[in-house]
Amino acid sequence: MRYPKRKLALFFAAQTLAIAVMGFLPRANSAWSCPPFATCTRPSAASVVIAVLLILGELGIIAAVLREDTRVWRSLLVFGAGFLVAAFICALGTGHHGPGYVWGILALWHVAIGLILLVTGAAAAVSDLFARLRRPDHSLPEDQKTSGMWPLD
Repeated sequence: MRYPKRKLALFFAAQTLAIAVMGFLPRANSAWSCPPFATCTRPSAASVVIAVLLILGELGIIAAVLREDTRVWRSLLVFGAGFLVAAFICALGTGHHGPGYVWGILALWHVAIGLILLVTGAAAAVSDLFARLRRPDHSLPEDQKTSGMWPLD
């Protein structure tokens, strides 16, 4: 199966962003207030592992959507909006669970990937609309078949 270059570029951008976020997670608590080699509190291993698994699961969902041979702009818009809702939920968790730096990083991840998916989904929708508008009227599939039920067509 061949994938269009646009889908591969989108997945590469999402994967690069995910790897950057996962690399930043272990130093989440000490990134802002600690010198590089000081003994500051680190996030718990469980929170880092859960965050990494969450990001990998979301990358798997994005990969499954992009693997389809059909137009995927509707799915990109829905997942983009879903990631923005998840960012809001992660932002709500920052003040309730300890220092919450991992929650903040997850919120930033969800905002970034949500905006990327929304923008690419909207661009694909506009591109699809322009492609439909450029097509001549006589080549539309619904005009080629008449069912004989003119008032209900």
